[in-house]
Amino acid sequence: MIEEKLKWNEKYKTLTPKPPSVLINYIPTANAKALDLAGGYGRNAKALADKGYDVTLIDISEIGISKINDNRIKTFCLDLDSYMIPKNEYDVILMIKYFNLNLLKQIPSALKKGGYFVFETIRKYPISKEEFFEIFKDFEVIYFSEKPFRFIGKLFNYK
Repeated sequence: MIEEKLKWNEKYKTLTPKPPSVLINYIPTANAKALDLAGGYGRNAKALADKGYDVTLIDISEIGISKINDNRIKTFCLDLDSYMIPKNEYDVILMIKYFNLNLLKQIPSALKKGGYFVFETIRKYPISKEEFFEIFKDFEVIYFSEKPFRFIGKLFNYK
């Protein structure tokens, strides 16, 4: 954990802010709750706050979090390797440019019925497309691409 924290703190010292992921455009405006996992300096969390969401952002880097400066976003500096997402708590969950299989498996139970999950990665991770869709079998696919691996799903209301 310390090694990861140091790596990300160094990165955020000099990182030039980028615009939010284009995938955020698929998420409707709402007065609802959102969770940004490994949200860094908050580029996607800010976009969700602009859409009316009550956003919680968790990241390992206090330097990344310190760059947010937006009181609409609740921030927590935590190691996500041991984090347990509360069940049936969120209307939107983001996992963008981050991968954690334990957290990925918690997403379906952490979302409320009709909730959205936004996932994006540019690196190869130890999960196949089939394994990924087995975890998200109760989701309507809103958007999917393989290269880069991007997914937006909406949890069916009947779950």
